[in-house]
Amino acid sequence: MKRRSLFVLPVVALAILGCFAAPGELRPLPEPLTTNGAQDLKPASELALLMRVMAVHADSVKAALKRGDRKLPPAPAGIERLMQATPTEGMHIDPITFPTFSKDYQDKVNALYSATRKDRNQAYNALVQSCANCHGSHCPGPLMRIKKMYL
Repeated sequence: MKRRSLFVLPVVALAILGCFAAPGELRPLPEPLTTNGAQDLKPASELALLMRVMAVHADSVKAALKRGDRKLPPAPAGIERLMQATPTEGMHIDPITFPTFSKDYQDKVNALYSATRKDRNQAYNALVQSCANCHGSHCPGPLMRIKKMYL
């Protein structure tokens, strides 16, 4: 009986205090979207689409390395166009550093495919690091996703 009253007493006290508390401020509801919920999205740029191909490639290589596959998935299609791809409108691509980062990525892809099986994890992490290096100075948005790519 004592235990029950020890439990009930604080509950009753809180209920009584709640009755004397000032009422909360009412906030107006947000206005409904005028576009019926549809967002006004622009199509992805050529460079953004290529980056998505590169990300899918990295994810598939990571999975293959974790499984211990003998053969890696094919190299990402179109990376030879990396330096000529049109960026997203409004994004500034530095004409001095971007070609350097692009060349580094392509070199890292080649190094991954020429690495021995025991060196593939290290070559893969170097590839991911080349992505992080570029995105650290150009477009930082994908850095969180890139950090998850490491083995």
